[in-house]
Amino acid sequence: MYIKNLTIANIRVIEAFEMRFPEPAGWHVIIGDNGAGKSSLIRAIALGLIGPHEVKAARPVFADWLRQGATEGKVKLVVIKDTDYDGHKGQKRPTKQDITAEITLQRADGSGGLVEVKGNDNTKPSPAEHIWSDARGWFSAGFGPFRRFTGGTKDWDRVYLSSPRCGAHLSVFGEDVALTEALMWLQELDYRRLKSQEVSNSTSPNEGQLATELQAFINETGLLSHGTHFEAMTADGPTFRDGNGNVVPVTQLSDGFRSILSLTFELIRQLVRTYRQEEVFPLGGARATINLPGVVLIDEIDAHLHPTWQTRIGEWFTRCFPQMQFIVTTHSPLVCRGATKGSIWRLAAPGSGQKSGEVTGTEKHRLILGNILDAYGTELFGQDVARSAEATRQVQEMAQLSAKKSVGKLGPGEAQRLIGLRNVFTTDDPTEY
Repeated sequence: MYIKNLTIANIRVIEAFEMRFPEPAGWHVIIGDNGAGKSSLIRAIALGLIGPHEVKAARPVFADWLRQGATEGKVKLVVIKDTDYDGHKGQKRPTKQDITAEITLQRADGSGGLVEVKGNDNTKPSPAEHIWSDARGWFSAGFGPFRRFTGGTKDWDRVYLSSPRCGAHLSVFGEDVALTEALMWLQELDYRRLKSQEVSNSTSPNEGQLATELQAFINETGLLSHGTHFEAMTADGPTFRDGNGNVVPVTQLSDGFRSILSLTFELIRQLVRTYRQEEVFPLGGARATINLPGVVLIDEIDAHLHPTWQTRIGEWFTRCFPQMQFIVTTHSPLVCRGATKGSIWRLAAPGSGQKSGEVTGTEKHRLILGNILDAYGTELFGQDVARSAEATRQVQEMAQLSAKKSVGKLGPGEAQRLIGLRNVFTTDDPTEY
């Protein structure tokens, strides 16, 4: 499935916002100042994807969701069904039309702040054909900014079994959620691999093969930087060999590596759960791509990533998951460079007087194709962010000294000062940042 249209009204600081995706598969980036509502937007989309019934497992406090002064909020998704993968139940003929998933949040008078959440599925938790059904397909997953293998509250572990659709988005709703299930799954893969080697007459020809396919996928697609590669799968989890030749357990890698690897492993685990191993890694198929549809939400994708990794992370995801619709938030213009196939959207800061909406035309091209100063020059990331206040003062000083030089009134000490300032602030290199 893919999101075709998204409409949100009166959710936290967002009064009204609409997104349209004429070409859903790709890298769709949401930018905005702190407090503009990026995380609220991701949570609202996750709510629409999970549905009003199963989302209760995430224990969201909906009384805090409504915009101040509003008594009703809405999240509406128009979803394109993938006829090859999204299933249905019952005897009715499958629909070919778009499917609407709409959730209304209402605060009744005298309710003491309580908010009622309703969906447009006629209150049925498993309608015959809907994104909230438990039919095969309808894939979506969501990831919050705190992506890690360990350190979360253990109480959340049961949600992955009792409410799997909610579990696939769980870290979006809380900072105390770790992607522990991904690590346990990797350990189980190693056990299955060893077991398959012991049993020569295994009834399943793919038994244990998934661990090998996953390792090859990470190594052959160029995800990791500085020569780091996936060394081995062990009973304690995967190990990696860094550029210096050191073997490091996955839990001891840097924050950037753990952030991306936990996300990637959990995404593939969820894909295997939904589509089965044979469709994620087909026998004889290309290891460099996973050609399956769905929606993936990632809040603050740039968290802990070096600028070089921020620059190429969108290209990696869209190349390796070419049929997936990624909707990500970021504070970094470098992340926008992956939107060659996709779109860029801006949430205006409260009180700024600006309008939220899609970034198009020259501004979009600067973010995708320009250097880092071109990106900051659009003012989409705020005004005067390319230089500090002191740097701005020195640039003004350089301009004044240049003006004095042009009329022949520059003293000896000022001439040396001008040379020094020009060495600092003048560059013809369009790639340095």
